[in-house]
Amino acid sequence: MNKFIKQLCILTLVIIVASVFARNILTIWWPAIVGFFFIVSIVMFYLSGKAKQKDMRRFANFYMASTVVKMMVYLSIIFLYAFNFREDGKRFAITFLAYYLIYSVFETYKLTKKDKKTDGQQ
Repeated sequence: MNKFIKQLCILTLVIIVASVFARNILTIWWPAIVGFFFIVSIVMFYLSGKAKQKDMRRFANFYMASTVVKMMVYLSIIFLYAFNFREDGKRFAITFLAYYLIYSVFETYKLTKKDKKTDGQQ
């Protein structure tokens, strides 16, 4: 878990630096979105690890269900923001989805890598 958090911090710092340079095309809320995905990634990685310790079937069910719930929540956030703040809605949606993609790919890669390491040791 500590290794994941360190790597997540590095990824987040890279995203922050890149976002500072691209801030003219991003929503003003980009720092909050980065913080949101940082926290969600830690929580989901922890919960996924707990589910994996108990049973791989339970892990698979948890991972699929959490992915569906996250997507519904994320789309709700985007639609609510875009509906209430139309002038910034498009930039918010693009920023949110870009960060979602980056953090999801990282989280999935780390979970998959951990699975391969665990499978090789058994």
